[in-house]
Amino acid sequence: MGWSRKKNEFNKRTYPDVMVDLETMGTSVDTQVLSIGAVRFRMGVQDDVTSILERERGFYAVLDIDEQADKGRTTTSSTLDWWANQSKEARAVFEEPRQDVATVLDSFSTFCDGAKRIWGNGNMFDNAIMRSLYDTYDRNYPVEYWKDLDVRTLTWLWNFLTDWRSKGKRPTVVLGEEHNALDDARRQTLQVQLMLKELKGSKYES
Repeated sequence: MGWSRKKNEFNKRTYPDVMVDLETMGTSVDTQVLSIGAVRFRMGVQDDVTSILERERGFYAVLDIDEQADKGRTTTSSTLDWWANQSKEARAVFEEPRQDVATVLDSFSTFCDGAKRIWGNGNMFDNAIMRSLYDTYDRNYPVEYWKDLDVRTLTWLWNFLTDWRSKGKRPTVVLGEEHNALDDARRQTLQVQLMLKELKGSKYES
């Protein structure tokens, strides 16, 4: 498990994949984005709960939702109710300092420099909402549309090819807080690597 320190040295060209996770105020593509978490990773190796926490590989920001509301981005009462029922740790995001959205997007684009793919949790959620947010702020999304990938599709294929061993679920990974954008991105990265490792068999680095 894990990599040598030499392999772990951060180089954007050798970490061509980005996993992004959003916490939002709704589920439509024009919803307000509360926070963005992301991590750079490689598909052909297996991170562990130490290497995935390396600071330089992660991105986290809490966005100004009032500013987004002024630009017409939406929220829903059902999502507000959902947040009210989440853990104190998850709801702590509402108390964190909020940043100017344009500045966050520019920083995220810099973080994604050289990325070949951006992964999200579902094909109609994280990536689609991020693209919409970029459009709202008249900015270019970091990758072309065909380089967006999603974890749910991989999960379905992994279950299908392993005779539904996990009954539609993902590999269990215990890491951080549920519904913290950065922790979720890290957890999803480990799950993707585990599923790909099993599908590729011996052609995988550890």
